[in-house]
Amino acid sequence: MFTARITSRLIWLGMAVNLCVWLILHLPAQFGGLPHYSLAEGSLRTVALCAAYSLAVILNLEIAGEYKNTIWLRLGWLALAANAAFSIARMLIESPLINLVSEGYTRRPLAGLLQHVAILPANTFLLLGLLAIWRAYHQVGLGFTIERRDYAAIAAILGLMVALLFFRQGLSEAHSPYLAARILQQGGLVMLSLGAAVSLVLYRIAFQMGGGKLAVSLRFLTLYTLMRAVMVLIQALFRLISPGLNHPLSVASLFLDLGWQSVPWLAALAAAYRAELTVHAAHQLAQQRAAKTALVSA
Repeated sequence: MFTARITSRLIWLGMAVNLCVWLILHLPAQFGGLPHYSLAEGSLRTVALCAAYSLAVILNLEIAGEYKNTIWLRLGWLALAANAAFSIARMLIESPLINLVSEGYTRRPLAGLLQHVAILPANTFLLLGLLAIWRAYHQVGLGFTIERRDYAAIAAILGLMVALLFFRQGLSEAHSPYLAARILQQGGLVMLSLGAAVSLVLYRIAFQMGGGKLAVSLRFLTLYTLMRAVMVLIQALFRLISPGLNHPLSVASLFLDLGWQSVPWLAALAAAYRAELTVHAAHQLAQQRAAKTALVSA
């Protein structure tokens, strides 16, 4: 099993290496010591984040394969695998390496259009995956309940989405010459906001479960979704308040970059913790069989 070799500890290590190497490349320029090597940073970002999402795809597919007779959980993890796959496409579309072939590509409106061609289905599959997993646990009837504060948090998220769509001038594609880019971005934002709302329900389920790998996995799914939604909101606010806050060498951009580079690893961690549940169960079963064999032999 691939899941037996790719552990949450290994993914944490990959995330730490990714962020540390990026900081080593970025901080000298941040403090004026060296020129800003954006190509090197962007290349590292592309390779590392594609690797993180690739791990998420493989792990999610293996998890989905365990649920041959549980349709909603199978569909949920397959949808999360599709979310990760479209996110890989997004990383490749955003990569500054394309500038080596087509100079100035990342600054063209076409790049923004292509980016959201990948983002909308990614966010849609994320929402579908979260809904399917929620449906599966709801059907089990284990007494999981949503509290009033959860409804308040969901209402706040949806309210922010409406506000962001109303003040859409802060969105990156607000001034795109392509109508499709503007529509796709707003559609992707709606899918992401709805996903964030559903993720809060899964967090409540995880909280009521208590401990365990499954609860941790659901918490990371919530964190993955909420972080993406929050950072989109922050970037939009920065554009409305002061475009300089989004400058690549601003302190605000430093923390946003670290956040965006952490997000794919959170998706991989959610899958890894769930996969470890199966690995642990298989290990326990093997131990029990070994013990029975020893008793028979004696």
